[in-house]
Amino acid sequence: MEFIKRAGATISFLKNCSPLFGGKRNIYASWMKCSSKAAASQQFETTTNNLELPEFIREKLEDLQTEIVLSLLTHDDNTIGSFGSSTNSSIDKGNNFTRNLENMARHYFNQGGKLFRPKVSLMMANAMNQHTGNGELISLNQYRISIVSEMIHTASLVHDDVIDKSDIRRGTPTVNALWGNKMAVLVGDYILAKATQILCSIGNPVVISTMAKIIEDLVQGEFMQINSNNSSNKDNAEVRFQHYLMKNFYKTGSLFAHSCKSVAILAGCNEKDQTNAFEYGKSLGLAFQLIDDILDFSATSETLGKPAGNDLKQGLATGPVLYAALKYPELNVLINRKFSQEGDVKKAWEIVMVSDGLEKTRELAERYCLSAVRIARSLPNNFQMSERLADVAINQINRQN
Repeated sequence: MEFIKRAGATISFLKNCSPLFGGKRNIYASWMKCSSKAAASQQFETTTNNLELPEFIREKLEDLQTEIVLSLLTHDDNTIGSFGSSTNSSIDKGNNFTRNLENMARHYFNQGGKLFRPKVSLMMANAMNQHTGNGELISLNQYRISIVSEMIHTASLVHDDVIDKSDIRRGTPTVNALWGNKMAVLVGDYILAKATQILCSIGNPVVISTMAKIIEDLVQGEFMQINSNNSSNKDNAEVRFQHYLMKNFYKTGSLFAHSCKSVAILAGCNEKDQTNAFEYGKSLGLAFQLIDDILDFSATSETLGKPAGNDLKQGLATGPVLYAALKYPELNVLINRKFSQEGDVKKAWEIVMVSDGLEKTRELAERYCLSAVRIARSLPNNFQMSERLADVAINQINRQN
């Protein structure tokens, strides 16, 4: 009961302070309020049950990557016809484009990714189906949403690696490192095109529009990231932090939020329940990104599967840096020039590590996790899905990659 009271207070705080909730309170003051509290880890008293996924979800996840690869190699609009099978598997083996595409597709989708996004959407689908009493564990169209979410995510990684000139992803060379930037851009576009075909096969205009918003937000977020220090208000800590949170939502939170909302729509949920699904995904996605930003400082390249400390090298000031700059204002000069001069990255790293930037960023992540936990525990607990969704949020705090 104490946890629920604390979570309710947290939701009120987030709605007031975060631009994502339309709050009107001065975000800088709210951010400072968040920083001045006792360590959130001391308040985060709930525990995870580490419940195993039901077999029907594990089976869907096991089939998902194969479904995606087959859909990319199929020259037919009706790419996903039923669970576990594609309607047309004819592939022109003599076509050079097809051969190259097959190699690149298998390179990215057969690397054993975490499939975190489709897992969340499948879990939310099942929870919402039980909530509305429609009797289905997971419908075909909800399964398609999980496939589309992973395809959009992967396409964004391919494009991001080109923009960031990254050579390593998931511990192996990137598509652009192996086949060049031009081919990587085309492959990313092709994955998005195929994802759109699968999405259109759902036949629900509201769902199609909801999922399409993810792609729009990804582009918007990338623009915000590229232009992060070009604003006339670049010395304003309030604006800078608001910009950071909004960018995190566009690039990460949006996919979780809109995927969760889409499966709720397909479950026949009312607007209130659709909003709850959206808010769960949004809070989870923001917590996920904040923890990612911490791991960029605290984890090794081997653990991450990509270069550690990459954000600073890319000129990005994430949560740990922005919090550190409050106590070490000399960081602002480095932030504004995007750590572009020799020694900037090393100096910024050292300042962050002696500051409370990592701790404060974790506190903020925990508050978003509490938001997701509250929403999850308001859902029916068939197949213990409510607790499983809560576990997913709680586990973000201690994840290492």
